[in-house]
Amino acid sequence: MSRREGHGWHQNLSMWQQICLMTSTLIGVGVLTLPRTTSSRLFEAGWIAPLIGSAGAYVSLWLIVKLSRRYPGETFIEYSHKVWGSVRRPWVGKVFSLPWICIYLVYLYFSTAVVSRVFGEVVVTSVLLQTPLEVMLITMFLLVLFLSMHELEVVARVNELLFPLIILPLLFIALASFQKAEFGNLLPINHVSIRSMVEGVYEGIYSYSGFEIMFVFFAYAQQNTNREKAGFYSLLIAALLYMLIVVAGISVFGYEELQRVTWPTLELVKTTQVPGLILERLESAFLAVWVAAVFTTVANAYYAVVYSLRQLFRKGIWFQRIVASILLVPLYFFALIPQNITEVFKLASLLGLSSLVINLLIPVVYWIAILIRDMVTRREGRNIDG
Repeated sequence: MSRREGHGWHQNLSMWQQICLMTSTLIGVGVLTLPRTTSSRLFEAGWIAPLIGSAGAYVSLWLIVKLSRRYPGETFIEYSHKVWGSVRRPWVGKVFSLPWICIYLVYLYFSTAVVSRVFGEVVVTSVLLQTPLEVMLITMFLLVLFLSMHELEVVARVNELLFPLIILPLLFIALASFQKAEFGNLLPINHVSIRSMVEGVYEGIYSYSGFEIMFVFFAYAQQNTNREKAGFYSLLIAALLYMLIVVAGISVFGYEELQRVTWPTLELVKTTQVPGLILERLESAFLAVWVAAVFTTVANAYYAVVYSLRQLFRKGIWFQRIVASILLVPLYFFALIPQNITEVFKLASLLGLSSLVINLLIPVVYWIAILIRDMVTRREGRNIDG
């Protein structure tokens, strides 16, 4: 891939790589709790939440795509000062864009800590019962650090490699989970209140958090690729997988029983048997795939943070490597702050609310600022002509 001086490689992200990046980031720890969180609000109709949530997520992603087309070849860090400033007063743009950049980076940074902690909790409570939580976190962070040492091209290719290894087994497991399904558990679906529907949709939108990394990665998309279509396919794949898992969870356990299970998807997998006893314990295979899914979620978000800082300070790859190494230390301690799984879930819920701010508020506010600035520019142009 061709190099771009001072900023890594040029715009060479294919449409397939964009789909792999987005989908691999979307599908992570939320898969394990989605049947419980959606059915807690929508009861038997919990499967509706992923569908409606995907529509809301696409609106936000569409706005992000339009921003990237407005400023081709530039990341959120690079074009922010142009949105808020002007040619005559560039310092204004730098001052007003800095808070938005900080909000974006802080969110991504803390989201990696929370996701990593959930990953650690699942592994040490379900599989490696004698392994300390700290060991699992350090292992994950070392893998993330290794990926952060490379250029963006490597990140894209790693996601491209892991994508089929994540999606295909998850789809197979989701479909195989219907062996003990009782579809009567999905009925009735007409007694959900409007408030419950709104709360359920919120849970659905939160399950799609992760595509905000495209504030950075869309800058390197090939100009002839349809980014809207790439985003649509990514959300469609995630929505299909989420809906299958939620439908399977409700139909097998019923929505009431799901509320008593910490990791409902994992329990769902334990009830599933592969014909011919090819795999006696399917949950082991599921967790292996799930670990890869969590890795791409954490690694992509963390890479977006360190790469954005590299651009903010206009440095090279060595600066990125140093920053990635330094920031990993406080990230480890942040991940250990919650004292128990209840506090972890509270932090995850807060993170979901933050994701709405990042994914909806920032694109909307930026487009409002752009439209206002364009109106002022046209008015000044008419005054000069007059």
